[in-house]
Amino acid sequence: MDKKWKFAKKKDLMLEKVLGRVHYWHYHPEIIEKAGTYMVKVVIPIGREHDFHIHPEMNEILYILKGSAEQWVEDKMEILSAGDSVYLDANIAHATFNAGDEDLEFLAILSPAEGWDVGTIDVSGDLPYSEYRKHK
Repeated sequence: MDKKWKFAKKKDLMLEKVLGRVHYWHYHPEIIEKAGTYMVKVVIPIGREHDFHIHPEMNEILYILKGSAEQWVEDKMEILSAGDSVYLDANIAHATFNAGDEDLEFLAILSPAEGWDVGTIDVSGDLPYSEYRKHK
């Protein structure tokens, strides 16, 4: 098996805008095909979110860099700040809402690469997830 490695310079990152969020991809299938792990820095503006979703075949680690996140995992919620993180096995519903008064920035690390093609599935309109933030 060939060993892969790659430097990712800030100026060369792949930029993706998704539903009010900005993704700065350091490692993505279009950047380094079939890597074992992918990583993206996500910036969520004030009042925005990445609503409830699942990655059916990928594990994920979220690491907060800046700001405050209202982090949901299934029916549990924690406020996360810079230096906090959460690990998620594949197929676990989760959501990240900007809970602060500045942009929320975090790293999302996803693996294994074989799960990439199945993608991300939005479950924000499904019960029970659509009911969790009704009090807000």
